[in-house]
Amino acid sequence: MLLCVVMVLLLCSAALLACSKDKETESEKGAIEKMTDKTAKEIVDKIQAPIKSARSVKDQQEDRSREIESTLKEQ
Repeated sequence: MLLCVVMVLLLCSAALLACSKDKETESEKGAIEKMTDKTAKEIVDKIQAPIKSARSVKDQQEDRSREIESTLKEQ
């Protein structure tokens, strides 16, 4: 009987230790995921910056073209 109680206590303590190690692993994964997300966002921003600039220039060119066309139609 005493042996069974000791075995149950050992199994429970082993299970608790195993669970606590998993939490540490999860927190490390969380930190890694945060760094990965931050790096990915920085890369996307750097890639999108020239694209946004190009779109802005394209929009300005289209506005100028419309102004020229409207001026020519008025004359």
